[in-house]
Amino acid sequence: MISGPQASHLAGHANPIFLEGKLLPLAVPAARELGLKDGEVVQATVQARGGDDMALLLRGRLLELPKPSPWPEGHTLSMRVIAAPSGPWNLQLLPVNSVSTALTILPSLPAAASLISNVANLLFRPVGQPDLAKLFQPGNLEALLQTVPRPDLQAQWRGMQLSMAQLTPQALSQFVAAGMGAEVWLARGMTPPADDPKQLLRRLMTAITRGESDEDGSKIGGVQRAVDDLEASQVQAVQAQNQREMQMRMVLPFHDAEPVELVFRRAPRHGGKSPPLTVNVHSRSQSLGEIWLKTQLHGGERVELNMWAVEADVVRQAKSRSAELGQQLVDAGLSMQSFQIVHGRRPAEPTEWRPSGRGMVVDVSA
Repeated sequence: MISGPQASHLAGHANPIFLEGKLLPLAVPAARELGLKDGEVVQATVQARGGDDMALLLRGRLLELPKPSPWPEGHTLSMRVIAAPSGPWNLQLLPVNSVSTALTILPSLPAAASLISNVANLLFRPVGQPDLAKLFQPGNLEALLQTVPRPDLQAQWRGMQLSMAQLTPQALSQFVAAGMGAEVWLARGMTPPADDPKQLLRRLMTAITRGESDEDGSKIGGVQRAVDDLEASQVQAVQAQNQREMQMRMVLPFHDAEPVELVFRRAPRHGGKSPPLTVNVHSRSQSLGEIWLKTQLHGGERVELNMWAVEADVVRQAKSRSAELGQQLVDAGLSMQSFQIVHGRRPAEPTEWRPSGRGMVVDVSA
């Protein structure tokens, strides 16, 4: 297990882990610095350290293996992160066929195995985009972009940022279209929007790795995790569609406000009845505090609203202006069925979306 002086992060230092059945213990500080999350599926590669010594390479860090190594050099292990309430975390080894039982694989490329492994990792990541939201906080991405001589990327980022003071349905619609990813539009035979956030971040990573940045490369990990957030949401959206559900998640960047998390959800149809479309919005700001808004649209015209706010003054303002909001919905052709306002944090969802075994097909022939 990694603990004490063995948790040192000096370059070239290998942190030891010991096999205990099928669990690899990992100290909590090391797990956090690796950016691991409970339930996440990660891949590590067995790498030679000289002689017969082997180590696991996980997110740029070497984890020492017992001697002799149970696996040859180059072998890739899939492991699930298990967070313990006390004591070390664990990396649970997954069976070799765990991915093949979850996915119908149509191999036609030499790199099919690594592609499927990456897709499975993204599919089973915890839902949410915390690293992307952190990167999209005002000033963070700007600071990174200023370290590379790429005015095109800086201009693209400025064009992508929304204005909270002048937010319009058209601007919101354009960002949602771009946030769906270029893959969606190319699959439809259409030209993708230019302001795809994932493509921007990938170009920035390329510039940093080529040495165009003044940074030493240490900041690239945060950008990569943000890209992982984006790709995980895209893979999960495709899987939800295969399960006859809708799940689309994105983070809206603003130049004059904190980023806003936006989620579209629709449950599968049951008994011929169409379930409501749910839109969840989560925002934070110094002036209004933390706010959650849940909107359910029934039949394309009836709206149910639920709002949670931490600040009491925001709750009072919302209640005093609820009639005005209702009239605005009427002007838009909608009717407000209910509007519940709660002073406090939104409670956790009773169930969090998880991929089922239905429709898990990855065709790598394209």
